[in-house]
Parts: sequence; C-alpha cells; structure tokens
Amino acid sequence: MIEIRSLRDALRLLFIFGREFKLALLTTLAVVILGAFLLPNRYVSDARLLVKPTESASVQLPVQPGPDAGFVQQSPQRDPLLDEEKMATSAPVMLKVAQTYLAMSSVPPKGGWALFKFRMGQALSWCKEMLRNVLVGIGLMDEAPVADRLAARLAKKLQVSHDPGSNVMEMRVSWNDPHVAQGISRAWVDAYFDERAKAAGGEALFNFYEEQNRELNDSIIALKRQLREQLRVIDATSVEQRIEDVTDQLQKLYRQRRELQAEREALVGILGSAGRQLPAVAGEVVTEREISLNPEREDLKLKLNGLKQQRLDLLRNFKEGAPPVRALDESIAALEAEINGVDGNVVRSRNVAPNALGARLRQDMQDARLNVAKIDANVAEIDSQIKQLQGEREEVMSAEPSLSRLSLELSSAEKTFAQYSDYLLRARVIRDLNRARLSNVALVGQSSFTPSRVFPKSMLMLLLSIPVAFAVALVVVFLLYLMDQRIHDGGRLEKTLGVPLLATVPEILHDVDGSQPLRAALYRIYCRLPLEQIAAQGLSVGLTSSRSGEGVSFIASRLAIVLRQQGYSVRDGQLPAGPGEVVLVQAPPVSDENALIQLRGCDRIVLVVKTRSTTVPAVENAIALLRDALGHVDGVVLNRRVFEIPPRYWKPISRWLGAY
Repeated sequence: MIEIRSLRDALRLLFIFGREFKLALLTTLAVVILGAFLLPNRYVSDARLLVKPTESASVQLPVQPGPDAGFVQQSPQRDPLLDEEKMATSAPVMLKVAQTYLAMSSVPPKGGWALFKFRMGQALSWCKEMLRNVLVGIGLMDEAPVADRLAARLAKKLQVSHDPGSNVMEMRVSWNDPHVAQGISRAWVDAYFDERAKAAGGEALFNFYEEQNRELNDSIIALKRQLREQLRVIDATSVEQRIEDVTDQLQKLYRQRRELQAEREALVGILGSAGRQLPAVAGEVVTEREISLNPEREDLKLKLNGLKQQRLDLLRNFKEGAPPVRALDESIAALEAEINGVDGNVVRSRNVAPNALGARLRQDMQDARLNVAKIDANVAEIDSQIKQLQGEREEVMSAEPSLSRLSLELSSAEKTFAQYSDYLLRARVIRDLNRARLSNVALVGQSSFTPSRVFPKSMLMLLLSIPVAFAVALVVVFLLYLMDQRIHDGGRLEKTLGVPLLATVPEILHDVDGSQPLRAALYRIYCRLPLEQIAAQGLSVGLTSSRSGEGVSFIASRLAIVLRQQGYSVRDGQLPAGPGEVVLVQAPPVSDENALIQLRGCDRIVLVVKTRSTTVPAVENAIALLRDALGHVDGVVLNRRVFEIPPRYWKPISRWLGAY
C-alpha cells in the first residue's frame, strides 16, 4: 500500500518494482525485435468492384428472363452491398478458391530456401493429416475433404468490405507470398463472377428454353400431322370452317322453312276465314231499288199533331199536372212510341243479280289450296336437305372434340413456342453478358501485385520498440501497484486500519544511534505517550507485531533509551508499573497464544509493522484479534521505512523539479 500524491511517489513505484520494470522492459524489447525479424511476412492483393444500384427486388431465378438487373435491393434501412459481400464469401466461391489454391500450392517453388520451406510445409501438413485421421478414427473429429476445410479457413481470412455510402466493394487477400496473394485474389474474383452468373441463371435459362423449344417443335409437328389426317376424313380445310359452312346452310334452310311455314299458316288462315265468311255471303244482291215515305207513319204523325194541339187548348183552361192534361200527355207519349217503332221509308221496287264477292271468295280459296300444296312440297324438300345437312354436321361434330383439342393444343404450342423463342433470345443475351461479365457489378480494380509487405513493419516496430517497451513496463508497474498489498508508508494507513499512526521509523544502515530521522521518529512516539500518567501512576506499553522479525525488540530498546534520557525509569518485565516508571512489554507475534497473555493489563498496546514485507490483510487480522481479545489497539509504528529512490538519483531529479 502506497499513496501517490506527487511525482516523487510515482518515481518510487519504479524503484519498488524496479526488477519487474526491467524484466517487462527487456521482455517487450526482445519480443518486438524478434517479431520484426521473425514474424511471417504478409503481402496484400486488392481487387475493387463497383456495384451499380438497380431496382431488382430479389435474387431468385426469373420465370420470365429479362436484362440482368443484378441483385442489389435498394432499401433505406439496409446496406444494399451486404448481399454482394455474402455472395463473395459464400461456400461455393470459397470452395473454388480453395481448389485453385491447392493446385497452386502443389507446384514446388524455385530457390533452395523456398524449396526447403515448401518441403517442410508438406511434411507438417502430412503429419497434421495423419493426426487428424487418428482423431477421426476415434470419433473426436468429423471427416471432411481437404478443400472444404481449406474453404472454411479461407472464408475467415479473406476480407471483403466497403466504406459506408460507397458502392465500391473491396476484396482483400493477405498471404505470405505476393504471387500467391495475387493468384488467390484473381481466383476469388473469377469464382465470385462465375457464381454470380450462375445465380443469375443465364446459362441454366438458356439450356432450359432451348430444350423446351426443341420439345415444342416436335410436338407441333406431331399435332399438325394428326390434324391433317382428321381433316382429310371430314373433307375440310378446318373443322371450324366446315362447321360454319354446314351451319350457314342449315340456317338458310331453317329460315326458308320458317318462311314457308309462316306462309302456309297464313294461307290456312285465309282458307278458314273465307270458309267461315262464305255461308254468310248472299248468293244474289240488289242492284237497284225505289224508296218512298211510309203512309202509316205519316198518318200517325198527323194524329200526334192533333193531340199536341188539343193539349195547347187545355192549357188555356187548366194548369200543368191537371188530370185532363196528364191523360193527354200519356196519349202523346204512347203515340210517339208507336211512331218510333214504324220505319220511316218503304221500298216500292228492286232489281236482283248474282253476288261477285262470293265468287271471288271461292276463287281465292281454290288458289290458297294450290299454294298450300306447293308449300308442303317445298317443306318436304327442305326437310330432306336439312336431314342430310344434320347428318353431315353430326359427322363433323363427332370429330370436332378431337379436332378442337388438336387445334387448341397446336395453337397453345405455337404461342408457347413463340414466347419461348423470345425468352430463349433473352436468355442467350443474359448468358453472353454473364460470360463477358457485363452486369451491374464491374471490376474497376484488377487484383494487384504488391511486392512490399504490409506486415510486419519491421522499421516501424524497431523505431517504436523502446517507447512500446517503456509503455508496457509502466503498465506492468501500474498493475503490480494495484495488486500490491504490502505497506510501504503510512499515508493511508490510519484511514484504512482505523488505528492512529504513532511514527514511521526509517531504515538505518550506518550511524544507528546518532541518526536524526531515527531520533525524530522515537521522539514522535514519546510525545504520543500520556506523560502525566507516568508521573502519577506509571505506564505500561505493550509492543507486538503480526509476525516475527518486525522489529519489536529494536523499537523497545531505542524507546527505552529516549525515556531514560528524559529521566524516566524504564524496565522490562512484570506488570504493573509504579509511579514515574515505564514498563515496556515485548510480546511475541499475535499469532502466538502467549502474546495476548503478556499484553493483558497493558495501558497502551502498540503494533509494530515492518514496511515492504507486511501486508495490509495481515495487519488488519492482527488488529482485529487484539481488539477482540484485549479491547483496544492504541497505535501502529512503521519500522524500517525506506525511501526507495537512491540519493544519487533523487538529488538531480529534485533539483530539476525546483526543490533546491
């Protein structure tokens, strides 16, 4: 435990952990220097591809081929180049790269040292394969081809990336040989374009549509042959035309028959009407007659006039409604009714002749009967023609399903053939574009050949070796400082242990008795003692430690000298102390059971702690034990405190810092 309050305390850490600091410094220097010379070289080959954004929605094979739109999907929430990167590191691509590398690595290089390393690598690979075969045989590993295992390792080594917002995808290969790195990079780019073209489906679509066109062509020829045989049977160029011709003839005959039937019905109606009217037509008609007034009606009118004259005469003497007037009104009404029942004219003479209407009706009926007979003959002829055409139609209709089926199949096959021919042309375009690597991905940077290695940077490592070594050593010192539990000074001791620090006794190397720091520390202990109690009733001071060798005897002997110089009687031994007397009890470590017995009854209990060796947990344990057993611990004395920075270093540093 050390408190860092200034640069001096930080420098103390370097001397406290000086051996570890030097070891970390030298180790780091050795590692960096050896790495600069012995680390395997790494060479990089880069290839850059420009991915042009498109509106393609998926990477699935198209049902209807069109221009190769690529596989980049525009999305505001997802980087569109991620699909391309996934495809570049997919298993088929890595497998092709692995196979190419295996073919390249099987060729021995030129040069003695290179050939030696090549043979050593082959021997190591053979040993690894033998060991793997043993592990596979006992079931600890699964059997896998060499190319598959190499492809899995390459998928982790080969890097493909792009900058955010950029459409340029960079494919990087890092290898121990620039030629091999360039060869792997080229194989990677070729495998990526091949797999991408395969995923686009140009070759597969072309083969598919070409095979379909061949099959459809054979099917069309067979269908036309069958259709020709069927049409030869029904003696027609096409079933639709034959059915249409027969149907038109039947429609015309049906129309004529309906017209004749309508005409026959009209003639039959005329015959019936004439037959009904003929009995009502008189055989003779009056051609001339003479008409005059009826004398009987005239006589009745004269009588009526006389009655009306009588009524007028009566009204001179009687009122309306008088019995004579009423009787006369009744006679007038009866006479008028009789007049109305008598015709006004009478035929005096007439001439009679045969009726021309009856003769005309009889002639028309005869003509109608003749026309009905003609219509019946025409209808019979039409019926025979209809029956013949219906037979022909039945024959055509019986062959029509097969002919229609053949026609539909032929039409569908021809349409499909035409559409597939168009698709075949587009698929050929896609195939040729993919073969020429013309798509939305363009190779803008060929696989580079970089003879300068990218790792290790030997000169940079050598230049940075000393700063890095110092930095690592300082980090090691800091970690040791964090893990160090030893007590080096008393800066935080009182706060940590909860016990007052009485004094810090420095390490004495030469002048033991006349050392000023030692006398100052002893007098600090003396000043912390209850001097009034010594004069009144005496004082007993118990000194103990957490373990042996902490300096209890040294502190007791030097404290006794100081007390005697101040005129007090000091002794070692039994308690209690008398007035003016100080008893110093040198107890064994608290881990000894006799220590608590010897310290029982002491007025003051002081724990002596040796710096640089005693740890905080040990002191805490000793204090807790003393408190539990005796009830109090009155102070701690740090013994053999060392200022770790030697004077020959500290004086120039302090002068530089302005201490003098």
